[in-house]
Amino acid sequence: MNDHQLGAALRQQVLSDLQRGRGAEGRRLQAVAGDLCGEEQIKLLPALRHLVLSAAFASAASQTPPLSGSRLLPRLMQELEEVFNPAICRRMESVVGGLLDLPTKDAPAVAIPMANAVARVPATRRPGRSASVKPVPAPASRGGGNNALLGFLAFLTGGLAVALVGAVLLLQQSPQSNVESPSTPRPRSEPAVTAAKPSTPPQEPSLPEPQPLAPPQPPAANTDQAIASVQGLYAALSSKAYDQARRFFGGAAADQFDPAFFNQFERVSVADLRETSQEGSSVTLEGLVTFVYPDGSVQSESRRFTLDTSSTPALITASDFGGVIKAR
Repeated sequence: MNDHQLGAALRQQVLSDLQRGRGAEGRRLQAVAGDLCGEEQIKLLPALRHLVLSAAFASAASQTPPLSGSRLLPRLMQELEEVFNPAICRRMESVVGGLLDLPTKDAPAVAIPMANAVARVPATRRPGRSASVKPVPAPASRGGGNNALLGFLAFLTGGLAVALVGAVLLLQQSPQSNVESPSTPRPRSEPAVTAAKPSTPPQEPSLPEPQPLAPPQPPAANTDQAIASVQGLYAALSSKAYDQARRFFGGAAADQFDPAFFNQFERVSVADLRETSQEGSSVTLEGLVTFVYPDGSVQSESRRFTLDTSSTPALITASDFGGVIKAR
């Protein structure tokens, strides 16, 4: 299934639970989200688990009707944008759309090339056929004397016309033979240039070969900055300042610092932080985490933290449980 269908499937599960009177239980919905996510949505699982545990999701599920309306989309996306990177949030917007029963976004329209466009030309009326004009016959001559006079006049007129045309032609040809047309350019004779071949070909200048540029080196890891971020995180978790705690870890590590988990302790602390490895701007620390329960019992565990010190504050990108040092 795609991202939008994933949100729609989770919506059906929530509505089914509400009809049975079970309510939107965040812990159980986290497990349901893990079952629904396929390989293509595995990167969205931490964000989806974080969303179903949030107060914004609980408020949206308790409304009547539950999980309905586009007005809930900005509030749920704000909950994700405070913790996760923009790439995860862009995909989660489609998941939240399915969760709120919103339609998928339409695909952009495809422009039609001008070569395939057909221009409609309004039809023009064909002109009708012109009526044929019948020649009017000339009236018949009345007498032979008139015909003879007309023939003599035609002879004289034809002779004068031939003489006049001949004179005009002679006058036109005489200036053209003596005057050269200004529009015709006169060809210019250019002297032939013979290039002397050099005795030896010129040598190409030798240029120094460019030196390859060394790839930029990432900034060295700052161990002190990493230790300060881990200490700041547990100080915020101990005082239940979860919004402040989110400044110290990235989206991939969000499931390791769930507010619902830390609510069961009176206070938490971290100590004995030491560096175990370093690569580029990344540093790995190991330390001792202590959990104090409301009844005064204490449990200590070892835990590893991987931090990216290229940002300020240093960001926890991964956290792993090491083992129980002192059981409760």
